[in-house]
Amino acid sequence: MKNENGSSILGQLFLGGIVLRKQVLKKTIIALLTIYLIVTISFVLIHVMPGDPIIHLVGQEEYYYLLDNDPETLNQMIQKYGLDDSMTVQYLKYLKSIVTLDFGISYSNQRPVLENILRAAKWTVMLSIPTWILSGILGAVLGVLAGWKPGKLFDKIMTPIFLVLNTIPSNCLCLVMLIFFAYELKWFPINGMVSPGKMGFQRTVSILHHMCLPLIILILFRTASNFMLMKSAVSQVRKEEYILTATSKGLPQRKVLFRHVMRNALLPYMTSFCVQMGGLLSGSMIVEVVFGWKGMGMLMYNAVQNRDFPTAQFCFLLSAVCVVVSNLVSDVVNLAVDPRLKEEGQNE
Repeated sequence: MKNENGSSILGQLFLGGIVLRKQVLKKTIIALLTIYLIVTISFVLIHVMPGDPIIHLVGQEEYYYLLDNDPETLNQMIQKYGLDDSMTVQYLKYLKSIVTLDFGISYSNQRPVLENILRAAKWTVMLSIPTWILSGILGAVLGVLAGWKPGKLFDKIMTPIFLVLNTIPSNCLCLVMLIFFAYELKWFPINGMVSPGKMGFQRTVSILHHMCLPLIILILFRTASNFMLMKSAVSQVRKEEYILTATSKGLPQRKVLFRHVMRNALLPYMTSFCVQMGGLLSGSMIVEVVFGWKGMGMLMYNAVQNRDFPTAQFCFLLSAVCVVVSNLVSDVVNLAVDPRLKEEGQNE
């Protein structure tokens, strides 16, 4: 009898492993196809935007001077950057550059695109990682407290605040806080990433001082959305029958909250938390532009403005890969944790 039960358990585990692998493979293929579609769409959108990139390469005055006096030099530059090729040829070259990891030279500063990306990504990560971690913790804790006892004083205070933060445009809040805290009170620098002439430890302190206000704004925005999600999840879970059963058995509220409510409410929250990883490199564009923080958001904004094809295409590619991979990680985590998804996979 023991052997039969043991064989049955092993068989279920083996079957579950096969189903899990099939679902992961299916979602991975879908993710790769999604990245390919995003790459294609971003390529088309960048190339159909109005404006001539060669003007941004040489400058407007130089462009018209060469056009009138030395069109041969202008044609050589156009050929050098492949701007005279058809859309199909440029698209195939772009796909080849992705495969070979050779993303070309930036039109803006004549440096390798990858070098510019790595330099900008370092500054964006300095804002994004603390935002992701702190807002994830704050949103979860505050959302649980508000959702567990709705209608209480804490819920009445926090929900309207985060509801306003979750709906107000980010550029408006950035400008208001910039004017009030930086211009009027002079608590923070108005713009930039570091004060000139700072070296060593003073430079580090200056960078931290400059990043305080944009970091606070990003944390507020992300915490607001996390708070609303966690509060909604807790409010739904606490109405389930098994929660009422646990409460009727006389279990302390602390045990009901941590053993039953939070365990089930964390599933949708962790999904959102994993998905937010995809925005670590591109989710702070407006804040970076307003505060002059030279990260990925600022780089992408300038690349689109200046028709810098190689930089803009790689920025869109990197953002797409980050978002799709974070969604894939979220799906895999859900498959591994939530037994209901495994049962759906077995039924398929």
